[in-house]
Amino acid sequence: MAGPLAGLRVMDVSIIAAGPWVGALLAELGAEVIKVEPPAGDGTRWQPPQQGGMGAVYMAMNVNKRDITLDFKDPEGYKLGLELVKISDVFVHNFRGGAMDRLGLGWDVLKEINPRLIYCAVSGFGEVGPLAKEGSQDFIVQAASGFARCNGAPGDEMEQFRFTGFLDLAGASLAVQGILAALMERERSGLGQKVAVSMLEAALEMQATRLMEFFATGQNPRPMGSETPGIVPDRAFRAQDIDVFVSAQTPAQWRGFCAALDKPELAVDPRFASNPDRVKNRDALNAILEPIFATRPALWWMRVMERNGVPCSLAQHFEINRYHAQVRENGMIAEVDTPWGHVLLGGVPWHFSKTPCEVRSAPIPGEATEQIVGELKKRILETPQTPQGALAVDLAQKGKVQA
Repeated sequence: MAGPLAGLRVMDVSIIAAGPWVGALLAELGAEVIKVEPPAGDGTRWQPPQQGGMGAVYMAMNVNKRDITLDFKDPEGYKLGLELVKISDVFVHNFRGGAMDRLGLGWDVLKEINPRLIYCAVSGFGEVGPLAKEGSQDFIVQAASGFARCNGAPGDEMEQFRFTGFLDLAGASLAVQGILAALMERERSGLGQKVAVSMLEAALEMQATRLMEFFATGQNPRPMGSETPGIVPDRAFRAQDIDVFVSAQTPAQWRGFCAALDKPELAVDPRFASNPDRVKNRDALNAILEPIFATRPALWWMRVMERNGVPCSLAQHFEINRYHAQVRENGMIAEVDTPWGHVLLGGVPWHFSKTPCEVRSAPIPGEATEQIVGELKKRILETPQTPQGALAVDLAQKGKVQA
């Protein structure tokens, strides 16, 4: 079960979430990913919640990797790091602007050492502009991107999407797309390149439809609870017991929705005849629908909506998903034995017929240091130093001294 990226080596020097998830996705796709931690370690090790003494976020963000400890501020550690760069296909970091240059690991240095290297930099706000050197966190970018003002209950000022790493993970997924595209281009040119991705860009990409709504109308999006601005009905309705989520986007679904409610007259009511009409008369339609949904339990509405071809769902708990046949039969949850106990993680989201992927345990911090460092030292002894490589190291060391 090698995965389609078998044979590629990734040097992952990132920490926390946005960068490590890039490495984890590449590792799940079959690449050999070497996580290089500083002596202080990745802070997610101690972040709660923990299982068996290890942070759950660390275990999730670092699946399928090997782990070594190197101190790039130490001349020997730096030299070993550059040797690992030489034999890597991809280099990933998520430090703020200027940090890699100060360590002598900027793109201008590493491209001279390994011209085929794909260098991926994940930042909070992008590499140029007034915020280029600012640090970031997920919730900060939610606020800066306008995301927070689009969420929450009607009438609220704003609401963050309270999900740890929401934009970290979105930015990482965008970075993996860029890396794969750069690897394809390398097949043509034989040369690597730098791929720069920011969480702010990822947030704006995810809001592409909301941005277009603003550009088209000049009106800022407003919190609407579970409703969406351009489709009615497309929301959660409170049933007799719990909420049920229903969406009727097409004319056929709208007719099916009215039939499920036993209200065929709504389908021909001129106020609700088309989706633009329903958007315009949203409040009037909701005033009719909400009391109807309150008369029956959610499962009753689920059955009748399904019979009439209307998309619907309950708001599931993770505990339900864990045992749901749809989730289990498609491998959406992975069960993995780790040094910290039996762990359940998200499964691989791709299904390849020829090169299937798998999820393996995150590594014990530093567990591969002795083996990999030994191999790198052997390479240094056996490989003649090229003038190009020596020049790059010299420039890097000068840059570090100046910084």
